[in-house]
Amino acid sequence: MNSNRIDLNLLRVFDVILKTRSITVAAATLGLTQSSVSNALGRLRDALGDPLFVRTSEGMIPTPLAEEIARPIQESISRIHRTLECKPGFDPQRADRTFTLFMTEVGQMFTMPRLFRLLAQEAPHVRLHTEQVPPFRMRESAMESGDVDLAVGYFQEFQGPFHRQKLFTESFACACRIGHPIADAPTPDRFLQAEFIAYVPTGSGHAAMEAAINTAYEQQGAQRAIRVKVSHFMGLWTLVAESDLLVVLPRSMAKVLAGMAPLQVIESPIPLPTFEITQHWHERFHHHPANKWLRSRIAFLLGGGIETA
Repeated sequence: MNSNRIDLNLLRVFDVILKTRSITVAAATLGLTQSSVSNALGRLRDALGDPLFVRTSEGMIPTPLAEEIARPIQESISRIHRTLECKPGFDPQRADRTFTLFMTEVGQMFTMPRLFRLLAQEAPHVRLHTEQVPPFRMRESAMESGDVDLAVGYFQEFQGPFHRQKLFTESFACACRIGHPIADAPTPDRFLQAEFIAYVPTGSGHAAMEAAINTAYEQQGAQRAIRVKVSHFMGLWTLVAESDLLVVLPRSMAKVLAGMAPLQVIESPIPLPTFEITQHWHERFHHHPANKWLRSRIAFLLGGGIETA
């Protein structure tokens, strides 16, 4: 086989299919159509004389040859990325670039105004984009490729070579309509008997939060009565303001909600767990000047003035 005849772009397609185990996800990650990715895989199969991946119920599983060549290909791609990204430091006052962050809609409401004000002073030409948090494999692939710079919020652990920095510890609080009977006497019995709204947006850590709240109920010998379950923040405040339903949320989120409607925030009369708000980034960008600068500013903003990165 003459390696000079292989289109090196095919190796990038190979690498993404290997990581995602899916033609569909690989196409979305690469910004290509599924037919383009299938065509590229077909060309590489012809060049190497091997199917490379076999479709199973668990996804596209690599053949022995694919597993053998995977590591050298991945290392070569990584070296190419590092070479092309090797630039002198980052000057925020002169920088003209876009930073993209994975962030939930509530994280965006809580964080982005403060972050934009800070960047308007320190990096006047920098632009900010946020992306809704996708499923694990797409999330990690986007951050590895550099399409997304940071993930900021509450996340279950990332798989692979990712760094994690704690920003602050968050607690839960309860939001209810003003005048709700439970607000005057939030006893454990009344709280355990109340009906709730569960807020569980797709792709975020809120499912784990809801599981932790349910566990706290079980420790009290009760089961939480979920009357409504929603996946979008839009309109949540109206549901709470116009009903006797309660909603347990991260405290910062509950305060945001209370600023949108006639709601009040009350303390839970039963013990609820705390959790950590963090930022994550891929190992490839651990020493990247622009990425280091951005996460230092987020740490300063949300981490009580700590600028470590």
